[in-house]
Amino acid sequence: MYLKPDYRQDLFKGTADFYVRYRTPYPESMIKSLINIVDIKENDKLLDLACGPGRLTLPLAKYFNEVVAIDLEEEMIFAGKKLAEDLDIKNIQWITGKAEDSIINSEMFKLATIGDAFHRLDQGKVLKIVFESLKSGGFLAIIGGGSIIDNGGASDWQKILNKILSKWYSPNVNNDNINYLEQFPNALKEFGFKDVFSMEFEEKIKLKVEDIIGFLRSMSIFSKNAIGSDNDEFERTITDSLLKLEPTNIFEYNFMCGYHIGRKNKKL
Repeated sequence: MYLKPDYRQDLFKGTADFYVRYRTPYPESMIKSLINIVDIKENDKLLDLACGPGRLTLPLAKYFNEVVAIDLEEEMIFAGKKLAEDLDIKNIQWITGKAEDSIINSEMFKLATIGDAFHRLDQGKVLKIVFESLKSGGFLAIIGGGSIIDNGGASDWQKILNKILSKWYSPNVNNDNINYLEQFPNALKEFGFKDVFSMEFEEKIKLKVEDIIGFLRSMSIFSKNAIGSDNDEFERTITDSLLKLEPTNIFEYNFMCGYHIGRKNKKL
């Protein structure tokens, strides 16, 4: 089963700076786990689709000879380029465009990655593009990182936050009923990827109120564009409620992330 969602193309407009500053980085343990599985050789290349500002692209780039990073939002590509320049990373080609419309040379990449975006893409189209772009024996990794509002939140501050946020957003029941832990691996298997398996990682993260609001602003559903004229009330309500609960302004949560990975069969 491949999903074909219909999201607006400007969904993340205005979120790039918040994404860079407030999205939790993927843990080094996950990056190293991926690298160990892929068994990279000297001239291997990486393809990162729906790359955003390089949350995956940048930590993976040092392991590859060349990297191609593609994202629909021009401001995300601009932010990624700036970060790469600041880090003196010079082997990345940044491209503005839709993952579904990408024209990639066949059998070019050892690893393709999609970070926190596969649920928003036309999965059949993207899987076809990726499968054709991978070398024989190459891998596709679908990566996902948790949100501070996932599953209603486990801690008191997350429960309060989710109650506040319900004023501005009502989840799409149909999407919420999809089990991505099953759907993503099944999509890989159905398209012909072999040896599909999943790995999970967890880190305890400490946040301040400004970090929590910044994280929310990096999300399409709580961006400044999405909240509109209620932005001041949105930030004030969250700040007052959370600091009333925890005047120390220290909020902990368990950041869960992981990947589903499959291999394109080697030619005999």
